[in-house]
Amino acid sequence: MHQPVKLIFALLLLFSFNATGEKATSSLVEDSLLTKQNLQQHIQFLADDSLKGRYPGTEEYEKAANYVASHFKRYGLMPVMRDKSWFQSVPLIESTLVKDSAQFIINANNGSQSLKYHDEFFTFPSAIESYEEVTAPLVFVGYGISSKHLNYDDYQGINVTGKIVIFINGQPKSFPSDAGAHVSDIREKIRQAATRGAVGVIVVDHPNNQTYLNLREKAGSPFLKWQMEDGSVFDEFSNLKGVSMITSKAAEKLFAAANKRYIDIYTDLENQKKHSSINMGIEITLRRKSLQAKLFSSNVIGVLEGSDPELKNEYVVLTSHLDHLGSRKDRNQQRKFEINNGAIDNASGIAVMLEIARRLSSGERPKRSILFLAVTAEEQGLLGSNYFVHNPPVPLSTIIANVNLDMVAMLYPFADVIAFGAEHSTLSAAIKTAAIQNKTALSPDPMPEQAIFVRSDHYSFVKKGIPSIYLMIGLGSKDPEINGAKVFMDFYRNHYHQPTDNTSLPINYDAGADFTKISLDALKTIGNDAAAPSWNEGSFFGKAFN
Repeated sequence: MHQPVKLIFALLLLFSFNATGEKATSSLVEDSLLTKQNLQQHIQFLADDSLKGRYPGTEEYEKAANYVASHFKRYGLMPVMRDKSWFQSVPLIESTLVKDSAQFIINANNGSQSLKYHDEFFTFPSAIESYEEVTAPLVFVGYGISSKHLNYDDYQGINVTGKIVIFINGQPKSFPSDAGAHVSDIREKIRQAATRGAVGVIVVDHPNNQTYLNLREKAGSPFLKWQMEDGSVFDEFSNLKGVSMITSKAAEKLFAAANKRYIDIYTDLENQKKHSSINMGIEITLRRKSLQAKLFSSNVIGVLEGSDPELKNEYVVLTSHLDHLGSRKDRNQQRKFEINNGAIDNASGIAVMLEIARRLSSGERPKRSILFLAVTAEEQGLLGSNYFVHNPPVPLSTIIANVNLDMVAMLYPFADVIAFGAEHSTLSAAIKTAAIQNKTALSPDPMPEQAIFVRSDHYSFVKKGIPSIYLMIGLGSKDPEINGAKVFMDFYRNHYHQPTDNTSLPINYDAGADFTKISLDALKTIGNDAAAPSWNEGSFFGKAFN
């Protein structure tokens, strides 16, 4: 396999000195050939069964981390950690709900009743306590959203200190998609309740989506969160003694116990007819037992120093997540465990990152420094990137932009790229320039309802006020015989987060090389631009996090 490629390279070098124009053309062809070879090598290694799906905190994940670090070193990058290591060790707490320990009891004037676990409710484990029990008054707080930037507050006039809050999973229809996705994220709603002194949270599944079914199966699996230096756990609140989700049918039962009709309150909320926060007049008892274990998993960090004596002190961060789902039971819940290799999600992104590192380090360096960050535990809630922005090895104020690569769908000859979040900052200009240079279109977000801008590692940087984008292959195709959107949706429906996301997929390495070149050119533009990127005027994220 390698000998024919080497022969081609030798021939290219032989003919590259005929004329200046021919030399440049040959060099581009050579770069593309080597890029394709390297992308294939990286993906085949990272998505091999021997790495068992690269689950954070495992030996196999650390093998993948060492692979990335070895290439950072080979390409002339420098470690940036204080101990001169390539690795930022992320301390994680793995929590698991003890089977059959969760209880949900409705205490009303006419007696008590329990909801049935799995069918009517499920409970998330605690990362800090082994046993928790709470009985407290119940308060309904609409969608559980509070945002001054959207001029909306479900907590207005309601004191929830020492109470259990219940809210509907969703948001007002009038909210813009990206901003709405942030404020309606369940984790953000839990944070809002906890900071107001609530002692428990109940989430009602929205009738029009499948969140309950999607999360219910995960509730019995281990959850990961990261631990701070003082021993506390980030995004875990000691005052919250129970967090549960219930079905719409269970909500009808609960509201009936309070002599109220859930359907009427839900309809009013959906139609924005009135503020729907209500003291329910009943109490809820929540109980759970949890197990915790401590483990560590590595972010891998390397820096290519900028060429300008002043601008080299500013950093453009290129992120891509190294982890995946590990091994899990098959879809039929049989005893057989299947490996989720994550070839496209996200060996592809790491492969592109490594190729960008190689090509940048072997050519003219950008004026700014480029920090390459392969993060852990993205699949468990953006934990590695979140840990990095809270514990940066360089001053956070010197990080001027983030470009994120996740799930590079190199499955067809794409005709366009998408930069999720481009409308929020001046980074859009750099992406547009890179696309034009490579005769590729820059398309707007084709699925704003999915709110992808808040669903990958760049979002950790956004929440620290750093302009960021998520760069992805678009849905258009250069080949009229290939429907790019159809190919992508086939992957998403049938292979995403499934064992079939492996190297047997028809990976198009020509497309991978093209995307690498666009990403490389975008980084060069950002790294060389006289002005650092900034949020666009009126951007929700610029206002909310600056």
